[in-house]
Amino acid sequence: MICSYRPRGEALTCQDTLESDAPWIDLVQPDAEERATVSKLVGFDLPSLADQEEIEHSSRLYLERGIPVMTALLTVRTDTGTVETAPVTFIPTPDRLVTIRHQPHGAFRAFHDHPDRSSLGVDSATRILVGLIEAVVDRLADFTEQVGREIDLMTRAAFQIGEGRTDDHEAALRDIGRQDTVVMQIRESLTSLDRLLGFLQPSLGKSGDGDEARRAIKSAQRDVRTISEQANFLTSKTALLLDATLGMISIEQNDIGKTFSIVATVFLPPTLIASIFGMNFTVMPILEWRWGYYACLALMVATAVAPLLWFKRKGWL
Repeated sequence: MICSYRPRGEALTCQDTLESDAPWIDLVQPDAEERATVSKLVGFDLPSLADQEEIEHSSRLYLERGIPVMTALLTVRTDTGTVETAPVTFIPTPDRLVTIRHQPHGAFRAFHDHPDRSSLGVDSATRILVGLIEAVVDRLADFTEQVGREIDLMTRAAFQIGEGRTDDHEAALRDIGRQDTVVMQIRESLTSLDRLLGFLQPSLGKSGDGDEARRAIKSAQRDVRTISEQANFLTSKTALLLDATLGMISIEQNDIGKTFSIVATVFLPPTLIASIFGMNFTVMPILEWRWGYYACLALMVATAVAPLLWFKRKGWL
């Protein structure tokens, strides 16, 4: 799908057709024909999805006929609620901004709904690029804060004592793994975006809005690095949660082992006594004693109670 955006005051209007003079052309899940059409407009081949997903840094950030082609991996929340990283390409030509994406992204929707929040407005392609990047950074910041709140709730639940505490450590491990994966995806997005901003700055000086845009990009880059520090902190918290949960599992296993050890110790002497007097020899001392049965029962009870008293005195119970 191709959407051509035009500024109208402080707002942006979208046309579902390709308009060559539009300052922003947004391609969402473009097919080969749509990509070829816009390629003719910009003068070179636009990257395909396979090109956007290349792992090499040089394949994501490069100059094509003097025009920067920049791809960042940004976190997106799918319709199923899962979090993924999806490539988004920014191509700021002298006349227009071309973006290519294959997933709906909240930052694009937020920028379209509230373009007035852009620090430079939407009067030109460069200003639209700056506003879009600011929206992406804001989205990542909000997403990081949301994940941080979820991790805080997990931390309080993990160390809670008494009512409300959960002992479902299997579910806790799954939640910790899920949140740690989300944090790693955020860090990957932030690293990718930081590289993109550093690559973009030198090319902004050639345009009329270059100075203002460069200052705004530097500010956005500082914000990205601040969010990165917060994401690193969240990684430390998930590591603490993982260690704490594994420690609690180990403690519970030790308690179970201690319980079995105590039970075995309590029943071992009575079992020994019963085994001795349960032997079927013809000649055995006190075998025909009138009170032998009751004496054995009393001895078995005494040898069972004695270890319990000893454990209690030692504080093991």
